[in-house]
Amino acid sequence: MGPRQYGQHAFYRSFRVFNYFYVMIYQMLAIQRPVFSRFFGVSNGPLNYSGVALYLFITLFLLGRFRFIRSRDVLFFNRQDNPEFWYARYNMMFPPSFLNNRVSAHWIEINHIFGVEMLRKYQVARKDILDERELHDDRTKRTKYCSNPNYIYEPLQADTNGKIQRLKDDGIF
Repeated sequence: MGPRQYGQHAFYRSFRVFNYFYVMIYQMLAIQRPVFSRFFGVSNGPLNYSGVALYLFITLFLLGRFRFIRSRDVLFFNRQDNPEFWYARYNMMFPPSFLNNRVSAHWIEINHIFGVEMLRKYQVARKDILDERELHDDRTKRTKYCSNPNYIYEPLQADTNGKIQRLKDDGIF
């Protein structure tokens, strides 16, 4: 690597950090070696209790990096509606009434009206589609929207449509 105009290369420092961690990991594995070898034979003498403690510490350290969330979701249901949640998160005091206007009544009313109007339009469109479908024969009903060109239509048995119609008449199907 050639000289730099604005300082040293970052490679040397990062290599030193990498080397430090590499040697530390090797040292930890070397300390634990007698612990693991106890399972394969007794050539290393008694158990290395410092290795067991180090293995336990590293295992707990690695497990501690994972957050086991949602273990008690029932206790935190609607937790964000309380000022204590926001105080714990941002370490700031909020006025007690700051959540009263989170969802306005105006928005709720508009959303309700919109939902009712869309349901009315859906019911009309669904009725039109079902009426149009009833005009077609069985083959067209089952293959109209088929996108697979290799599909081969095989009609149902002769009495199947009668069974389905009886189930429709009884309100089961």
